[in-house]
Amino acid sequence: MSRSMRRMLRSGSLLCMLALLLMNAGCRARGVSDITQPGVFIESDGYLVEIRKLGTLGTMYGPRLYPELPEYDIPAVTKVSPIYVNLPELATATLKGIEWHGYRFGGNASPDTPSTATAQDWKAVPIRKEPTNVPGIFKVVVSAADAQGRWKPESAHEYFGIAVDAGYKTAPIWAVKIK
Repeated sequence: MSRSMRRMLRSGSLLCMLALLLMNAGCRARGVSDITQPGVFIESDGYLVEIRKLGTLGTMYGPRLYPELPEYDIPAVTKVSPIYVNLPELATATLKGIEWHGYRFGGNASPDTPSTATAQDWKAVPIRKEPTNVPGIFKVVVSAADAQGRWKPESAHEYFGIAVDAGYKTAPIWAVKIK
């Protein structure tokens, strides 16, 4: 094979590699600037993912999450990164962070019986709201997060969520599963 032909093959391979890298970068999340619809969002493995409202956090019979949603409907993350909120009704709401063990926050008892949750099953997590450079969107960061806003809950806890009105009354909750 001639020298010029080898050079062309190498440059062609490099161009293909560059094109693949650019396409992959184009699919990755750019953060808050990607948010164009109302909702609550988090980055998971470099992609911006919507966190769906799980239902409501109620305290009747002890802390409890209503209704149950399928496990596959909850985004999974390795660490809790900043959560971006684009819901005007939450801009002035009091929010509380909560981490817990067990899918049915409040233990595995049926909804019409007292909660079986113990102090080891869940706890409040201090969070703070911060503005972003996009009007109408703010971010929620765990107070104990690192410089990039990432945080890992206790190893025994599988979920992290944010609840409205500090979780003391029946209020919406959004959550992620920790891998």
